[in-house]
Amino acid sequence: MILKSLTLRNFKSYASETFSFHDRFNLILGENAQGKTNLLEAIHFLLAFRPFKQLRTEEIIRFGSSECGLKGEILSHMGFDEVHILLNEDHKTLKLNSKIVYHTSKVYGRYNIVSFLPTDLELIKGGPQGRRRYIDALICALEGAHLRDLKLYHRALTQRNAILAKTSAITSDKIEVWDEKLAEVGSQVISRRLEFISKIKPQLNKIYKLTSGLDQDIQIHYKSSIDLEGNLEQSFKDMLRLKFEIDKKRFHTTVGPHRDQISFSIAGKDSAVYASQGEAKNLALSLKTSEIEMIKQFLGRTPILLLDDVTSELDGQRKKFLFKFLEDFPGQIFITTTDIKEILYKGEIRVFHIIDKKVRQKHILT
Repeated sequence: MILKSLTLRNFKSYASETFSFHDRFNLILGENAQGKTNLLEAIHFLLAFRPFKQLRTEEIIRFGSSECGLKGEILSHMGFDEVHILLNEDHKTLKLNSKIVYHTSKVYGRYNIVSFLPTDLELIKGGPQGRRRYIDALICALEGAHLRDLKLYHRALTQRNAILAKTSAITSDKIEVWDEKLAEVGSQVISRRLEFISKIKPQLNKIYKLTSGLDQDIQIHYKSSIDLEGNLEQSFKDMLRLKFEIDKKRFHTTVGPHRDQISFSIAGKDSAVYASQGEAKNLALSLKTSEIEMIKQFLGRTPILLLDDVTSELDGQRKKFLFKFLEDFPGQIFITTTDIKEILYKGEIRVFHIIDKKVRQKHILT
């Protein structure tokens, strides 16, 4: 997959800019706070139909403007596409090849993209909610049914919680229909998470050992309030009934995949608690590299890579591993840096030099 061009209008720091990209390696060079990350976020928004993280509309539209637009030309396994996104204070309009897409879920996963960000350290050291979202997003990219089931689950969860909050006199039979729905789709969500973890774990172990040079065992742990050994759907229904009185007192559902915990361990120790900064960085890098391999293995596609100032986060050994990986990687790469000397890539590079939040230079390095 290749992003051939991108046009931005009133997107964050960019008033009006058009980019024609190299098919392999694109370097975004500039000092901090010049708009390098904004360009990566625009690429992510165009291809994933959402920014890196949840943002308010006013955080995306350039200050002083009422709307923003993104347009891109993409060559993928589906052929040649033109994507156009218009965002204003009221809504977002997505057009694919001049046709309006009313439900983003119908085109979710059409383009595969993997991002390396400094904030990825939170996947290792942060809370379980971030890890749940990350794993679910990966599964959605590989299997569209997971996105459908997540939506159905959260819809049923919202309805059940609303009933629990409405009156303390509620009885379990009044929410039985929602218990059935939660158990039906929730068990599917959990099942796919467990299956995905079993698939990515060997790859994660292999890459961690390569990057660290240490023979340490990496484990991914899934802790659930539901019995994972038996029939998941029946176990879920049994637990909902068992916890009904507690749920009624707390006005929300206390069991299910929305509460399950995913964690990593290095040599048997919880990485969120005991991992050093170097170990956490190494695990985050290994996790992202494993993500790329999973997409290639199960979808037969090569994703676009976005790397935001990651070289400053890595020591010499891990930096060498990263650039050896990038040299062997057959797809398109976008990387930001403040110092071109940090880029160890051997090959043709298109450089976009950003000064005062504008692209001042575009040239090729070999």
